[in-house]
Amino acid sequence: MMQALSEFGQNPVSLAMASSSWVVPAMQSIHIMAIAVVFFSILVVAMRLFGLAWAGQSVRQTTDRFAPWIAGSLVVLAGTGVVLIFAEPVRELMAVSFWLKMALLLVAILISLRFMRAVKRSPVYWEEHGQADASTRSLTAVTVGIWIAIIFLGRFIAYDPLIWGRLSPLTVG
Repeated sequence: MMQALSEFGQNPVSLAMASSSWVVPAMQSIHIMAIAVVFFSILVVAMRLFGLAWAGQSVRQTTDRFAPWIAGSLVVLAGTGVVLIFAEPVRELMAVSFWLKMALLLVAILISLRFMRAVKRSPVYWEEHGQADASTRSLTAVTVGIWIAIIFLGRFIAYDPLIWGRLSPLTVG
């Protein structure tokens, strides 16, 4: 796998991106800003579900307001992520942190889609209740925790061998 990724990293597009002084830093900056938008949006919806913010708006209104920001930012994250993988395929795809981040991202997206479907399916319930029930609040707290882990794991990619030691395929020796 390492050999295949090393060879892939030698294609003209990857070499151009990796040798550019601005492509990787620009993509990382945009990636970080997009994850900030996703996290802030999810945090606002979470605070609404806990009854801590936006009390003048229903849960449905709050999710309708922030869902497009989340969806748009996820598209930006996917695009910048692909560029970062093309620029440094070995560093990205051989990192334990990367794969844990992707697994948690999938879980977070599935939870969010299920929640959005529930809000759309029962609008009256979400319009009338000021605060979510205990199980929804628990799942909300877990979701926020997952996004925090995703943020940390994204940062850990650069330090994968230090963080994971021998578990990391990038560890030399």
